[in-house]
Amino acid sequence: MNRRVFLQTAGAAMASLPGLGRAQPRSDREHRVELEVPILSEEPAAVPIRVSLDHPMEPDHHIRSIEVTLDRDPVPSKGKFVFSPQNGRAWAAYQVRSGTGGVVKAVAVCNRYGELVATRSVRVVEGGCSTPPDRSNRDRAGSPELRLPRTIKAGEPFEVRARLLHGSYTGLALKQGRFVRELPEYFVRQMTVWLDDQRVSEFQMTSAVSPNPLVRFSVRASQPATLRVQFVNSEGQRWDVSEPIRV
Repeated sequence: MNRRVFLQTAGAAMASLPGLGRAQPRSDREHRVELEVPILSEEPAAVPIRVSLDHPMEPDHHIRSIEVTLDRDPVPSKGKFVFSPQNGRAWAAYQVRSGTGGVVKAVAVCNRYGELVATRSVRVVEGGCSTPPDRSNRDRAGSPELRLPRTIKAGEPFEVRARLLHGSYTGLALKQGRFVRELPEYFVRQMTVWLDDQRVSEFQMTSAVSPNPLVRFSVRASQPATLRVQFVNSEGQRWDVSEPIRV
């Protein structure tokens, strides 16, 4: 056997072995992070953010998390979503505070390919991170709500809207061009989602998430179940809300 024939034969044999030979291609479309923010927000305490990927959400290939930050802000972290395949889609929409504006960054983590990044610039009216606390809103905290679509198809993701009446403030004040702390933070710290007793996803919030947070995300159910969402605030108070899912 000459050298050329040997190399061709060996290459074919290697390619036929499981896990060897041809590398699994990465789809640029699946791994492109879509980040939507306004170019200019005149309401710095409620800047809308939508982040998503057109990506598989299966046990062997899915998005584990998406984290949003704005490094120039006095509260840089704008929240982190932790997903599971049961979400069906890797996306979320909500509103945040911004004190200075700048470059918003979304970092998604794929269980196969690691970090995927998108950035967008936003300009805001000054003062979003130093809004004074609304004491009356704090006294009325609670009343969680869930909204589901009328029709839900088995095995297909559907949109969920979860909301809690709850104040949010950073405890910061803008003085002589600098943010200084005057009060403790007060905000919704965590939102956790279950289907029956199965934990589906979690949204880790900060005081930079807007008051009365309305969070949109997706869930996938293959059979009737109970969707439950729990909110926990920075003082350890908890609120639960649930809705039956009929597929």
